[in-house]
Amino acid sequence: MSAAVRPGSMGRGRALLAAGLLLLSMGLPAASPPSALQVQGLDWTPGPGSAQPSVLALPSGELLLGWQRREGEDTRLEFARFPAGATAPVQRGEVARGRDWFVNWADFPALAVLDNGDWVGFVLRTSAASPYAYDIHLLRSTDGGQSWSAPTRVNDDGQAVQHGFVSLLPDGEDRVLLVWLDGRQEPHAAPAPGHGHGAGHGVAPAHGHEEGPMSLRAAVLGRDGVPRQPARLDADTCSCCQTDLVRRGREVLAVYRDHAEGIRDIAVVRRGADGRWRAPEAVAADGWRMPGCPVNGPAAAANGAVAAVAWPTMAKGPLEVKLALSPREGAGFGPASVLEAGEGVLGRVDLAAFGGGFLASWIGREGEAAVLRVAELDHRGRVRARQDVVRLPPGRQIGHPRLAAAGDQALLAWTEPGPEGTRVRAAWLRRVAAPAGSTAQKRE
Repeated sequence: MSAAVRPGSMGRGRALLAAGLLLLSMGLPAASPPSALQVQGLDWTPGPGSAQPSVLALPSGELLLGWQRREGEDTRLEFARFPAGATAPVQRGEVARGRDWFVNWADFPALAVLDNGDWVGFVLRTSAASPYAYDIHLLRSTDGGQSWSAPTRVNDDGQAVQHGFVSLLPDGEDRVLLVWLDGRQEPHAAPAPGHGHGAGHGVAPAHGHEEGPMSLRAAVLGRDGVPRQPARLDADTCSCCQTDLVRRGREVLAVYRDHAEGIRDIAVVRRGADGRWRAPEAVAADGWRMPGCPVNGPAAAANGAVAAVAWPTMAKGPLEVKLALSPREGAGFGPASVLEAGEGVLGRVDLAAFGGGFLASWIGREGEAAVLRVAELDHRGRVRARQDVVRLPPGRQIGHPRLAAAGDQALLAWTEPGPEGTRVRAAWLRRVAAPAGSTAQKRE
């Protein structure tokens, strides 16, 4: 909301009108009257050149927005801290900068806050002349983002191959758990069959290079920066789909797109209370056979005992955005529901715990335009409310929108192309009481 809009100094009708005009000026739909899911677009932006956002909920209830920004020959990883509902950040800072980074619309940095309060983030740095040879470098702040350590390389294989699509998760005290896709060649290992790293749905060619053997790896790092508990979780995965990590009680779930004889379905690997990783298992048996990586991974979230996974698939033809739930630790995932399906749907999902249920985001389709959509889901995965947030041009420049929630408020961020280049935009999402007799109220 701009400084000119002051609901406390004008009538309620004039305030809603002014807020609606601001949303329309941003390309966002005006919500009139309040629905069960309310969108408030932010006028604030990191500025031209910003892209590839990530969002994180802090223990304080604040939200942390991260992004990459190009300035001349440098690329910077930056962040901003927002109190819930704020129209501008109360803190803005830089994590790192460099000229040797791998910068990509689909494979990008993220931040995490650990159980002892440390902040960590990672960047991807090229390791050889090949543009798709890069390593994961972790940075840490022990003073709330005021200063950052020198980068520590996470992958220790020394091979000039892909190490990316990283997920971070607090793992007790000063430890952070990372999982990533790893292209290292094992001694005496045969190449994995059927890989072809080309077209993503609606965004071809996607990550850019030909696929080779790809595995899912994990490691844990503390303040000393030494990778420990290295593990290969799956020896044959899709090569360029996003991963995700979620903690449910004493169980950790790593979700990713598997690869087995050309089938690219979503799988989960569990780490139990004993610290041991279990064998991979399917979240759902879609049977999506595709010669190349779709660059369209899953997202996961946990709310109490319930874990949810959202993902895109084209197993039945047009792309479907699907959701499945696991009701308790150790339990499998139930039948999947479909959030949207149709020609031109792009997927690119994210998921967060929200109130007593979940909040999902994805890129759908409306006519010739891509539409960033959100849906509030109850603890059984049923849609309580759905809202279109913004129309965007289809393609790679809009990247992968990201969201995080604190209680009944969430921050959603995306990349907006424009004549001056890309910039990160964001909006608050709030759950409000639905008017009596409304469709949203009936869904409850």
